[in-house]
Amino acid sequence: MKIELRNFDGNLNALSAMAQESWFEEYGISTWPDLYKPELAAHFFADVEDPRFLIGAYDGSRLVAFTANLPRTYRLNGKTYKGVMACLLVGHKEYRGRHIALDLIAECLRRNEEIGCDFALMTLEAGHRSALMFEKHLKTHHRIERLKRMYPIVRPINIDKLAASEGLSWYEIAAIKAFGAHRPLTVLPVPGKVRPFQGSDLDSILALIDCYPDQNALVRVFNKESLLRKLQTEKVTFTMVYERDSAVKGFINWTLYDLVGPRGRNTWAWLDFLFWEGLSAREKRALLAGMWESAKEHNCVAILEWNKNYYRKSPLFRSRFIAYPRFIDLNGWVFNPQLSLGGIKSVFEQQI
Repeated sequence: MKIELRNFDGNLNALSAMAQESWFEEYGISTWPDLYKPELAAHFFADVEDPRFLIGAYDGSRLVAFTANLPRTYRLNGKTYKGVMACLLVGHKEYRGRHIALDLIAECLRRNEEIGCDFALMTLEAGHRSALMFEKHLKTHHRIERLKRMYPIVRPINIDKLAASEGLSWYEIAAIKAFGAHRPLTVLPVPGKVRPFQGSDLDSILALIDCYPDQNALVRVFNKESLLRKLQTEKVTFTMVYERDSAVKGFINWTLYDLVGPRGRNTWAWLDFLFWEGLSAREKRALLAGMWESAKEHNCVAILEWNKNYYRKSPLFRSRFIAYPRFIDLNGWVFNPQLSLGGIKSVFEQQI
């Protein structure tokens, strides 16, 4: 039977089951983030109003491969652009060798041109099947620019579960404890207070995001509906704010991800967006400590931040965050001939 490429039918359970089989084989003993967990995928897809952005490959009614283009608006050097986050590419292991992934990508390119996208962002991890495919079949035929290399910065919460999940050796555990990264993240008194996000904070946070400069920096633009969903979605996304003198002066936002591997499934808090310009070192630590406590309440084993450079990371390192030796490249697939993503130093966007 011929494989048909068409708009995704919305069956999140089928997508999750297909991805589970594929990624367990791909990553072996390493852990991988379950981006296809139905609650999380539903959150990602909530901003997708045009069905052309989600594409499935079907063998009859069976989903055998999938990819997503999550629509975004960005500002860069004083201009706004229509972008997509190209992500969640996955194919069933039984259908490999039939170039379905390449066909899906070609269909994405056709739709991106049809919709009028300026560029697509995508991340690739060296050594994995998707990165090898891009190097062999796509990079030499299309305009793909590397924006930056990113590495994770980790703060343990439950060191025992983290060690078991990641298979840490005794000397790695000893080094973490010697560094003090296994201890609770505490803070001294501050003039303001850290508290959970409330709906009435939305306009204040939108104004803070607008303060981020876009000179040689890619900054995601939110409308109120999408920002509210990003700041607070039950069981998926969370935000703490720092309030002083009855005004929101900063915030920190994260998403819950399950990391899955042969040793089981554990929940992590991935730091997505924050603003703390103008806060003192003690106030920044208080905001991080608020996230740490909330993540602990949600049974997270650790906090993870990808190095996107849109804020200074020194407060994280002073709070015993640890750089983890695992690297991914953020790339831009540029469609607009008048646009270049070269020279970008920071990216205000989450990692998917």
